[in-house]
Amino acid sequence: MNTEDIEVYAEALAKNARKASKNLRTLKAESRNAVLRLMAEKLRQKKAEILAANKMDLDANAGKISDSMMDRLTLNDARIEAMAKGAEEIAAFADPLDKVLEARELKNGIKISRVAVPMGSIFFIYESRPNVTIDGACLCFKSGNAVVLRGGKESLNSSKMLAEIFRSALTECGLDADAVQLVENPDHALVTKLLQMNDYLDLVIPRGGERLIRAVVEQSKIPVIKHFNGICHVYVDKSADLGKAREILLNAKTQRTGVCNAMECVLFDRSLGKTAVLELVKALQDKGVEFYGDAECVRELPNITDIGDESNYHHEYLALKSSVKFVNGVEEACEHIEKYSSRHTEAIVAEDEVAQEFFAANVDSSSVMLNASTRFADGGEYGLGAEVGISTDKIHARGPMGVESLCTYKWILRGNGQIRK
Repeated sequence: MNTEDIEVYAEALAKNARKASKNLRTLKAESRNAVLRLMAEKLRQKKAEILAANKMDLDANAGKISDSMMDRLTLNDARIEAMAKGAEEIAAFADPLDKVLEARELKNGIKISRVAVPMGSIFFIYESRPNVTIDGACLCFKSGNAVVLRGGKESLNSSKMLAEIFRSALTECGLDADAVQLVENPDHALVTKLLQMNDYLDLVIPRGGERLIRAVVEQSKIPVIKHFNGICHVYVDKSADLGKAREILLNAKTQRTGVCNAMECVLFDRSLGKTAVLELVKALQDKGVEFYGDAECVRELPNITDIGDESNYHHEYLALKSSVKFVNGVEEACEHIEKYSSRHTEAIVAEDEVAQEFFAANVDSSSVMLNASTRFADGGEYGLGAEVGISTDKIHARGPMGVESLCTYKWILRGNGQIRK
């Protein structure tokens, strides 16, 4: 695709999204819900076609990407059913639109209210996880937004099939299919061009690696909500219940490694006791976890790779690998997290309530877990149905972003002829 064709295609996508978003503003909740329910039915009906498209992606990428990436890319009966159920759950949510967020009467008699409304048109960039095509489209549509989807090139066949299923549900319900569009050309120049379309697109949500997100922030003329990498920590305090610590560490690191809410660094209180630490490290190593630590960790623990310098504590592995470090209690744990965390999710394992509350108050991340796995940082687990990602920003949305995070608001003033003097 040459430069001229790229510009034409990008502008068409953006203009179509703007046009569709105008119609969605006033579309009743039941109409939106009907589309989601029909789309869920179609996912189940077209399972064979979805799996065939996914197989094309898997075959094309075999041996070229990591095991964790292949896991993200893979669809199966259970994951397709999870997508369908997720759509139905989102349909069952209360309507996030037209909700009166606050209301009062001014001294001059004007009645003022702040009301939830859609963002408008959203450009959603995400990694090669085909299910995110459905999650993102469902959440944007439920909240009255049109969406332009751009998934990773590795999942293009799967995403095309899924987007077409959603568009067919829109058409059957008599609605503009361009409420959901997929960028079908993997050329990076298209992304660059779409990021300039601030006349038509209202928000960009990039979800992926740090390099992608930094590039989007640098190039975009459209406001961006960032979903940076997940350098998630678990701190094991001296007061920890070792049984809880073992299960939480194993779950946080090994239940699913290639996701942003997996543990990437474990911090051990130096007062915990060497026997306890060795037991916990062995439990993880028995599951195949490789540890990377500083000179102290290499000296005190078995089979630790020396990181050489502190830069490795900034690393997101997305694999059976983890950084490890000793700290002097909860205060030093919080200091380490302040320096190296990506502000995604952090956990403490402690029976001491003072330590728990200190950790909760002093850790500045979007989710803080007290005696629970970092893997719970997820829109579905939070009762949001699904998520377009986990925002590590502080403005507008933070943490798992569900339907309400995709809304903004407007002020409505009802008067009776009042004028300002």
